[in-house]
Amino acid sequence: MSSYTILLTFILLGVSILTQAHLQSVFETQKPIFHHPIERVAVVGAGPAGLQAAAHLVEHNFTVRLFERAPHPGGTWFYSEETPSRESYPDDSLDYSAQIPLQLPATKYYQEGDDGLTLEERWTRHWRPRPVWSSLFTNSPKISTELPDVPYTPDTPYVLSHRTIQRHVRSYASHHCLNSNDHCPRTPSSPQVTSYSTLVAKVEKDEASHVWILTLRRLNRLPESNRIQEEWWTEAFDAVVLASGPYVSPHVPDIPGIVDWSKARINEDYCMYHSQSYRHPERYAGKTVLIVGASVSASEIARDISPFTHRLIASVRPPKDTRGSRQRSLTRFPNITEFVPEVASFQSLQTHTNGIRTGEILLVNGSVLQGIDEIILATGYRSSALYPPTSTTRRPENITWTGHYIPDPTLVYTVGRPWTIGRYQSYGFVQVWKGTADVPPPESTNDSKLKDGEDEGDGSTIPYWREMWYGEALIRRYVTWLNDASLKDGGRFVDPPPIEHLELLKYYAVVHLLNNTQQLEGIGLNLFSPFSPNQHLVTDLNPWDAFVDEDADW
Repeated sequence: MSSYTILLTFILLGVSILTQAHLQSVFETQKPIFHHPIERVAVVGAGPAGLQAAAHLVEHNFTVRLFERAPHPGGTWFYSEETPSRESYPDDSLDYSAQIPLQLPATKYYQEGDDGLTLEERWTRHWRPRPVWSSLFTNSPKISTELPDVPYTPDTPYVLSHRTIQRHVRSYASHHCLNSNDHCPRTPSSPQVTSYSTLVAKVEKDEASHVWILTLRRLNRLPESNRIQEEWWTEAFDAVVLASGPYVSPHVPDIPGIVDWSKARINEDYCMYHSQSYRHPERYAGKTVLIVGASVSASEIARDISPFTHRLIASVRPPKDTRGSRQRSLTRFPNITEFVPEVASFQSLQTHTNGIRTGEILLVNGSVLQGIDEIILATGYRSSALYPPTSTTRRPENITWTGHYIPDPTLVYTVGRPWTIGRYQSYGFVQVWKGTADVPPPESTNDSKLKDGEDEGDGSTIPYWREMWYGEALIRRYVTWLNDASLKDGGRFVDPPPIEHLELLKYYAVVHLLNNTQQLEGIGLNLFSPFSPNQHLVTDLNPWDAFVDEDADW
């Protein structure tokens, strides 16, 4: 064993011991107050997070209802050739309250052309096909993109196609009797757990009864009559898990002239559209394409279409931060890409029927782009919390790193990456709701401050659970908290991920990070050192997350 290897081993061991000692010192917990026993639980979303939540709850004898707006499980990884309904220019509201009938339950039938919509448009508006394209591969390895109970076979490639992941997630759902065609009641009177093609339109707390009321909308396609059946109803629950994911609705940036350009077409095809609709590269043969954005979807779509395009241009605005993931996305663009600054405005078009080739795009540096055939907006997604109604983000600020909503621990938001965190968080809120674990108090979530110059963009502090979002430390916190609770109140112990998995992930991260984002010099201790302020460290791209990015920094 080399002296370098020995030194590295001792330093890693020291960091691990210090971290574990720190974690064990912070778990001063408080007993949550429940007005009645937690027996009936709703889970919103049947992606990797929601499926694990439902599986753990069913295993521990809760009465569970799993709601998913898509017709099948998979979350973001449910691929379909169907494309989402066209995004709104500008962004529309994510509030579904205006659609809810005054009297519930309610049933209505729609035919082709009702309200100016085809049946296909009504269907895709409801379930919103996911932003996954035909040739997509994950940018994280299988070692960190695997659900428990259904391991990949040894011959599965290390980097996975979306089809492999989709089969994997459906296998997990079937293993736990949560797939779209499963109904496995423990007793004949047990209600069906899953409700697919079901949108959760509203989540609200009844203050008198202390139960959660979910307002639900399900569509059923009726091929025999060429109609769609719409059902509205409510259900009551003692607790709710919100696992609806971050890709809620495409974001259209507020750029002068963008609404005008959004109307331009060639025949029936729009010339500007969000990356959510991208499926195949052949459409771009011989065309000049402008991609607005520089994060993961922008760079990967650029790689996919570059063999077909005549000219490929990417508009890049200054980054909000210099994380390694941002740098890696920039290096992933193909060599033929022409980079231009941020778009300042789209100048008025003379007509909307002849495309956009003659239109002018003004850039922030004063230069003008012309001759563009199509524009792909790789500008990320908006998210909105179902509860509380006033929240403008998918997760309110006042939740603990366990995901519990501080004012009311009967509400949980899934936090962290579900492939690696989901198994721990699911078991965690099961234990809390069974009364065999306590929730860490709010003050435990604020004991880590931002580094100089780091903020939300408006000077506000990043909550502790978000700062820990991708960290290996979050897994250690969960393991320590859960096992500490099991020692006190009973329950099974959980193991951290095998150390060999972490070593493989670190190797994977280093190999990919060295793709023009960092030189070979100085790699050694930077694998775990936080003391190199001028370099993009491997810890910036925590190997447990391995480059997954939500495109927030487009």
